[in-house]
Amino acid sequence: MKVAVIGLGAIGIQVLWQLSQTSGIEAHGFDRAYPGHPSAGAGGESRLYWNMELVEPNYTALIDRAATAWRKLESASNQVLRDPTGVLIYGREGDAQIQCAYKSARELGVPYELLGASRLRKQFPHILFGQNSLGLWDTTGAVIRPERTVEVTAELARRHGARIHEFSPISRIDVSDDPVRILTATGWQVFDRVVVSCGGWSSKLVPYIRSEVVTRRLTSMWFSGYDDNHFTGFPPFLRCAPHYCYGIPSRDRRSVKLGLGFNNHYVSGDADRFPRQLEGDDLIRELKKFEWIQQEMLPGISRRPYRIDTFVESYTRSMLEYIRPHPQNANVLVMTGFSGHGFRVSPAIGEIGCQLVISGKSDLDIRFLERASPVFSILDPEQGITTENSVMTNCE
Repeated sequence: MKVAVIGLGAIGIQVLWQLSQTSGIEAHGFDRAYPGHPSAGAGGESRLYWNMELVEPNYTALIDRAATAWRKLESASNQVLRDPTGVLIYGREGDAQIQCAYKSARELGVPYELLGASRLRKQFPHILFGQNSLGLWDTTGAVIRPERTVEVTAELARRHGARIHEFSPISRIDVSDDPVRILTATGWQVFDRVVVSCGGWSSKLVPYIRSEVVTRRLTSMWFSGYDDNHFTGFPPFLRCAPHYCYGIPSRDRRSVKLGLGFNNHYVSGDADRFPRQLEGDDLIRELKKFEWIQQEMLPGISRRPYRIDTFVESYTRSMLEYIRPHPQNANVLVMTGFSGHGFRVSPAIGEIGCQLVISGKSDLDIRFLERASPVFSILDPEQGITTENSVMTNCE
């Protein structure tokens, strides 16, 4: 069986690696740049890996599978791809997301510490906590090295015989026949199966998903501390909605990367048609979105960031992954809409994608992904305009 994986980011490269290990599969991977390039959704040097779920109880099975899959990946590569730092999940005592995280931690049996406001202040003096703050210290949480993970997985796939076609954008998929044809820069090529895993670019190849999936530009900002030792002991953290944000200290503990959620991302219907370099009014607007974090949470960070980067993400209306066969051709599997949290489960998603390509079903029941209720509506699919995401509401 000859299989093409289009898009070799966080998800596509894991699918390709799994396919490369499968007998009887000739695996080909195509990327518009190269695995690990910084311009899509896998850049920014760090991602959070946490062992709890904030919204969807059924997601816990996927988290559990991912823990095993990450260990296999790190063992196979003999690389440390997750720095074992621990991760702080916190919010207010009555917040739905913190309650869901607490419940999922107990169900999965992951080690954690439950921290009230006084413990939080004592243990993490860098952060301002309210009187009713509640935290979960995920003892085995970690910080993922995203670019390195993609690069290492690509090398594993090559070792197992996968062919990786760098700087090879795919401009069209013909789903009208079997086998499937894809249009490369050198002409049409034929494959028995095709996996579309292009993140924010997926809708260019499969436009029908625009009714279910939208593209967003997210911004990450890096801030220094007012003194070089400020971030000693600073935790990677995720603050739950309705004041959603996250922070990841740099490996040298001299700065922190901050990010916001869906409602604060730049709206677009086309991943190639929004500004990636911020300047002028665009820059001012983005800076203002982060000011509440400085004022209400992290008073010890610098007034302005020393680095700003933008990335491309895709989000489903339910904020859960879109993993489904193409409605016109079941030999095309569409895997997109990982909604900002796909990297932490990406090795498990790679296993699922491989199984779906080979047999049309996976060991893990993922039907809940399709059953999940929408948390926002798409008002204009071409422009990517939506209603507010009720789950990821931010304080500004």
